Amino acid sequence: MLAGGPAAGTSAGLLVTGAAERAAAEAPVLVERSGGVTWVTMNRPAALNATTEEMHAQLYEAFTAAAADRGCRVLVLTGAGDRAFCIGSDLGFLTEALTGDDPDFGLFEAYLRRLNRVVFALESVPVPTIAMVQAKARASGFELAVACDLMLIADTARIGDVHTPYGHMPGAGATQRTIRRLGLQRGLELLWTGRWLSAAEAVEVGLALRAVPAAELRAHTAAFAGQLAALPGDAVRHIKAAVYGGLGLPIRDGVAVETREYLELLRTSTGPVDGFRAGQQSRTARRDVP
Repeated sequence: MLAGGPAAGTSAGLLVTGAAERAAAEAPVLVERSGGVTWVTMNRPAALNATTEEMHAQLYEAFTAAAADRGCRVLVLTGAGDRAFCIGSDLGFLTEALTGDDPDFGLFEAYLRRLNRVVFALESVPVPTIAMVQAKARASGFELAVACDLMLIADTARIGDVHTPYGHMPGAGATQRTIRRLGLQRGLELLWTGRWLSAAEAVEVGLALRAVPAAELRAHTAAFAGQLAALPGDAVRHIKAAVYGGLGLPIRDGVAVETREYLELLRTSTGPVDGFRAGQQSRTARRDVP
């Protein structure tokens, strides 16, 4: 499951070489650490990174491992290849579950529960998460992208829920997360019509943070993730906890969440005191300059 690259290794911390390295590169999910940034790549480019049960298991493992890793300061989720971030569910599974005289809705229910477990694990990562959408994202690929805190998208990419043209509806949170991201009218329009958004429109409506030339997306994302990773990690984690903990609450209750997180930061981290003292020393040094 672990890709080769800077600071890459197995979950036990051993470097992979030879046959093991080749096998890792062919895994459906690749995980690479570069500094404080964890890169998680859906790795079925020939199948447009359509998700399978094996991929769900490995994504869940990657997200929960990142959540527990204090050295992980940012997580980037992307897809392999230049054709799709993730096109949705694997066609083989859909054929098995929904064709024939007696569709297996129990199989589909188990799939939805498994997929939501993955998306909630991604959403529970306590550090900034970035969807690097290098190509089209649809259905569960859209839902994974929207579950990230931030989205950077290639200027050539398209994104959309795109369930209704096939008579389906979202099943991994798009009816909830899209509305929270876009507002009621824009969210409903996107979900009901099942239409694609261009990268420029995704930025315009607030679904994506920035659209970047496709050839520059990886470098741009790495630089941005590096900037976030260089920030005081404890403060970043508590800000994220305060923002999401207060969503949907009355303003006073939301501020109470913020206060609780701030006090917890002060109690558990040396960062605020060290930062204040460093600022004092800097101001004193500037005053002493003739």
